[in-house]
Amino acid sequence: MEIDIHVLQNITTEEGTESFEVKTSGQLIDKHHTYITYDEVIDDITTNVRVKLEDNRIRIRRTGELSMDFLFVPTETTQNMYHMANQKAVMDITTNELVMEHVATHGHIQIQYSISTNNTVLGTYSYELTYKERT
Repeated sequence: MEIDIHVLQNITTEEGTESFEVKTSGQLIDKHHTYITYDEVIDDITTNVRVKLEDNRIRIRRTGELSMDFLFVPTETTQNMYHMANQKAVMDITTNELVMEHVATHGHIQIQYSISTNNTVLGTYSYELTYKERT
């Protein structure tokens, strides 16, 4: 199903907070799990995004100039891969809050999390995605 998507992201590090907003269209695919796919353009860089909604967890996979595959599980820390240029890194993702509301034609996702590597917190993040069927 074709959907309209609105994404708000906030990244807070020692240097301050950056916010990104994307309004785009994408696909909602219901199979064994629900998938939301869309292209995100930030600073003229296009990244393909796939959000997989599972029972009480979400996996976000980004592919492009920057690639990542992050798993969010409430109140848990998961190890995830992050690729940029020729560098690979393992990141620890601690999910502080995960909210999923999904019905047949619309939904809302909100994730609050922190990223750390080698026991050093790199930043705290929020990801909010709202979608609805295109009319």
